[in-house]
Amino acid sequence: MREAGPLGRFLSTRVPAIMQFAAGALLMVGFLAQGDLVLRIGEFAAFLVLARLSGRRLRLLSYLIVSAGVVAFNLIIPVGRELFSVFGFPVTESALKSGVAKALTLVGMIAASQFSIRSDLRLPGRFGGLLARSLLYFQRIMAERRRIDRRDIIGSIDAVLLDVHGAGAVLREDVPAVPVRTPGVLVLAGIVCLTWAPLAVTLMTNRTPFWGR
Repeated sequence: MREAGPLGRFLSTRVPAIMQFAAGALLMVGFLAQGDLVLRIGEFAAFLVLARLSGRRLRLLSYLIVSAGVVAFNLIIPVGRELFSVFGFPVTESALKSGVAKALTLVGMIAASQFSIRSDLRLPGRFGGLLARSLLYFQRIMAERRRIDRRDIIGSIDAVLLDVHGAGAVLREDVPAVPVRTPGVLVLAGIVCLTWAPLAVTLMTNRTPFWGR
């Protein structure tokens, strides 16, 4: 397993995993509520930095391919004012904005989850245990996605899923509890402000978005 980055090591000894998970959820809520696509792009970039500092491997090409695919499919049906054309195919403003918003929603939530989900995450109750295992499986699949071979996409994906399932997602119960320390809480609060502060300014000033959806 990849060694935790400096931010990951810092938070893992100063805040419980469930607190970091809650901070990640707040990041996603503020991110999704942001109507300014330019600010959302900036927030997505910040999520990538957080994930990298937490020790996650980033596959920027994968993010780019997924985003381009979502935008391209959205442009198939022209809606709104035509901005320009590519080989005679019109690229319209509303379809482009909608595609960018959908792509950002997908890749932004993935990047935020890479920061917020730790291997020692424990959620209360039977449903919480099931959710924690599902998130752990998701993280392991994301960590192994580099094994997907373009020459055998279906076969390589099947091999990854079988390996991850075979390894299991066992939640150890003997993991010592991480104490809540003020420096860790302050860092998490500052990270949450990455999305909520721009959102608050946008709502309070009622300014025109740089590029609204």
